Amino acid sequence: MIKVHEPILKDSLISAQNGDTLAREEIIESHKNFIAKVSSTICKRYLTWDNDDELSIALMAFNEAIDSFDPQGGAAFESFAHTVIRRRLVDYFRKEGKHKYLSLSPMNPEDEELSIYDINNSQEQYQRENSNTQFAEAMEKYIKVLSEYGVSIDDLLKISPKHRDSKQTLIRVTLTLVNYPHLVAQLKQRKLLPIKELELSTGVKRKVLEKGRKYIIALTLILSEPEFYPLKTFTKITADLMK
Repeated sequence: MIKVHEPILKDSLISAQNGDTLAREEIIESHKNFIAKVSSTICKRYLTWDNDDELSIALMAFNEAIDSFDPQGGAAFESFAHTVIRRRLVDYFRKEGKHKYLSLSPMNPEDEELSIYDINNSQEQYQRENSNTQFAEAMEKYIKVLSEYGVSIDDLLKISPKHRDSKQTLIRVTLTLVNYPHLVAQLKQRKLLPIKELELSTGVKRKVLEKGRKYIIALTLILSEPEFYPLKTFTKITADLMK
């Protein structure tokens, strides 16, 4: 993060609050590392911009902090932004049930509200363990089925597209495939991706489909087989991508 002197930062904040979009963009850009560091600390895991929804929430919270900060109030902007980000992430965890990523012991008094997510309750503990068992069993069966398509567990670690656009394209193809039961049946019977039909129905070039074949097959099995539903989180498909 580029270190911005507080007086200069306050001037930029005032400009941003008055509608200067360039000033707002500069503040956000110069604080991206700050946003990522604060969010990773709150979530107790390393977050990356391309893969974690939490950073999108944090970015919106930071933008909110720009609008609501009082430059004349005497407080440091980054401290204020930290508080807003933390609160919005807590709201997000509460709504999405993602408190499992948080530490059970608050790191400081400001984080005491996170303790409401204490998951030591025996019933919740049982549900979580049962869910983990189902996941493990589904994964074991999934790996065995994947091998029938010439896809190994090592492939799973390599086939996920690195670029967001490429991933969205393959996900779109997969969702199209899943919506055509006869194509899914053809895939499972022949153990071959119906590339010609997918090329016609999606407009995606054959070369792209062939390159993403393993990824599409792996994803299709998860989305089309009820016994593999516990693995849906493994795909990291967000709600936005599935719309």
